[in-house]
Amino acid sequence: MNADANRRLENIVRFGTVKTINPSKPIPRVIVNLGDIETPEIRCLNIRSGDDATWDMPSINEECVVISPCGDIGPTSFVLYGFYNDDHPAPSDDLNKKIRMFADGCVIAYDVSAHHLSAVLPSGGTAVLTADGGVTVNGDTTINGNLQVNGSTAMTGNNTVGGSQLVQGSSHSSGTFSSDGDVTASGISLTGHTHPGDSGGTTGGPQ
Repeated sequence: MNADANRRLENIVRFGTVKTINPSKPIPRVIVNLGDIETPEIRCLNIRSGDDATWDMPSINEECVVISPCGDIGPTSFVLYGFYNDDHPAPSDDLNKKIRMFADGCVIAYDVSAHHLSAVLPSGGTAVLTADGGVTVNGDTTINGNLQVNGSTAMTGNNTVGGSQLVQGSSHSSGTFSSDGDVTASGISLTGHTHPGDSGGTTGGPQ
């Protein structure tokens, strides 16, 4: 086997690290440091790139493999990445968990055995769900924090308020209204107010 054949054979599969990333559309590319040489800008393998598409480029210095058909490192070469190593170990050793970790500390995880899905954002993180056709939540729901609704609300069940309630507008009830305590309107007590008496003075409070 001659020297050119040996070179081609060695270059079919080469390990390296990502040196630079060019995210430009339509085809993002990277340059890989192979130790003795660097590749030109070459493509990366992504999960989907058809009618459905994903966007998740590797990180600078991330370990990768360069595949070069026929052993020529050039425009036809492409990059595979996603290898765990000592500098970037696996985020878990639990086979029941599926985890996605981000550089800022965000973690999205699903535990198959516990049937538990979690999404934890770093401090100050925000989340937006947009669905103009509507959103349905089936199950009990707990909100730890303040809630603001910019629109009308309708409930078919009972409503229990454990604290004070402020209504900045009119209120109407089509049923009876009861209170275990006093009701005050414009400073006048429902249970303690009096009226002028027919013969002078005032009446007693409501009975």
